[in-house]
Amino acid sequence: MDTVERTGSMREQSFVSVIVPARNEESTIGACLQALHRQSVGPERLEVIAVVAGEDRTAEIARAAGAAKFGRFELLALASGNKNVALRLGRAHAHGEVVVCVDADTELAPDAVAELLHALRAQPGSVAHGAAVPRIDTWVSRYWELNRKLVKDLHFDGKLSGEVMAFPQAALPSEDLPELFWEGAALKDDLYLGRVLQERGWRIVYAPRARATTLVPWTFHGLVATLRRSRRGAMRVLPLGEATLQAGKSAVLILGLPAFALLVRWSIALAILCGLPLALHVLTLAVRVERLRRRDLGDYRGDLPVYVGIDLLARALKLWAVIERVMGKGLSPTFRGERPAAALDVQPERRGRRD
Repeated sequence: MDTVERTGSMREQSFVSVIVPARNEESTIGACLQALHRQSVGPERLEVIAVVAGEDRTAEIARAAGAAKFGRFELLALASGNKNVALRLGRAHAHGEVVVCVDADTELAPDAVAELLHALRAQPGSVAHGAAVPRIDTWVSRYWELNRKLVKDLHFDGKLSGEVMAFPQAALPSEDLPELFWEGAALKDDLYLGRVLQERGWRIVYAPRARATTLVPWTFHGLVATLRRSRRGAMRVLPLGEATLQAGKSAVLILGLPAFALLVRWSIALAILCGLPLALHVLTLAVRVERLRRRDLGDYRGDLPVYVGIDLLARALKLWAVIERVMGKGLSPTFRGERPAAALDVQPERRGRRD
């Protein structure tokens, strides 16, 4: 792990450190850093630390996009290790009163850093994450956006989400970095970090006005691969009892429809009993989607059937992940997500967005 180069020096007003981990992100890192340069707090108040790995032109592009544009810019090379190791390295080099972690495929809105700072100041003793929305609009990415609104905007789930995160420096003490950014949490590192911080007394808050666009899956293949990665990671991070309980609930919902179809010939009452949990689940989702519409958070009623189908798929993957864990199967290499072939191939597409 070597320092590639530094530009600038820490100034009195440069109180925000932004860490950008990037492995083979040549198609996204430039736009990510350019978005940081447009922050309303002023680029001179940002210390930007890009931690790069891989074999492509990420370092070269990051150097061009970041040099002499911030209060301080540092480019670090990660010789080995996963995202958590990159974040640990970046935090070790950070000097700001607030540390912001941004994925390399995420572009912050101009006032995003200011909104994160406001959220931390409004609730002392908290860490925060922003609202990352899909950059490309397809039926797959709309599922992703609807899920975010259900678990964040409608009723906050209290979990840390990793695309855009902000921490007071005190939440990430140098001596605890190996535990906070544990290399073993290669999947769902944000879920792991959030649980550790909560155990230490930190509150997780959601800053919906800290907006960003990001590359969530926009094809079905990418969605399935990402869901599989996410569920496997979550089921390893959670205590086995909690993971097993979630898997059991998922099994009840997944098996509800086939059980109903199988039993309806022999016993209507038993068939209804088996299908009732799934029916109630769908009804609950419909009510929550209607609440989104009434609160002017978007009309997603037409997306509900697709959402239910993908939700059941995700639950099946969660059930399989718990089975793998119980059987002692190790984790396979992670899926790093879909990427455009070149930086100019994909522009923000928000057609028909209902925000």
